[in-house]
Amino acid sequence: MRKSHSAMLKFKVAIAALTGRPITEICKQYEIGEGLVHKWKKRLKENGTEIFNSNHKSQKEKQEGEMAKLYQRIGQLTTELEFLKKIVEA
Repeated sequence: MRKSHSAMLKFKVAIAALTGRPITEICKQYEIGEGLVHKWKKRLKENGTEIFNSNHKSQKEKQEGEMAKLYQRIGQLTTELEFLKKIVEA
């Protein structure tokens, strides 16, 4: 079974790797393999600039926007359904 690591742990490991600490030391401290350290370090280098992008929206903000749209649509459909039920009953 694969072990799941939190985003915070991945970030800490990647930062440690970027500061020049020996990879073997980082692996022992966090009990992970060298491949993960290199992978997370590479991802931080490639995607780290997105943090400072002024147009950047967090994943949570995007999900909240989607949820609001869905709730609005549910409300609209519920209203239409109730209206149609009244017409059929009349």
